[in-house]
Amino acid sequence: MQLPSNIEDLFTQTHDGFKAMKLRSASEAIMVENALQRAEKSYQTKITRSKKRGREFIVLLMGTSEEAAHAA
Repeated sequence: MQLPSNIEDLFTQTHDGFKAMKLRSASEAIMVENALQRAEKSYQTKITRSKKRGREFIVLLMGTSEEAAHAA
């Protein structure tokens, strides 16, 4: 997975009101987490499991909720 120069461009979805991206593998999630740490961005990772989709890693970009974006 090639990461763009602006890591925030990867967050095209929303989850719990925050910008999010869903990943299938732990190694991809770790790569994104490392890039966020280097960019000094706040994030949270959730792991979900379902029979239909299997295991997903959801990386949330904290501090950029949709409500905050609309208030600005």
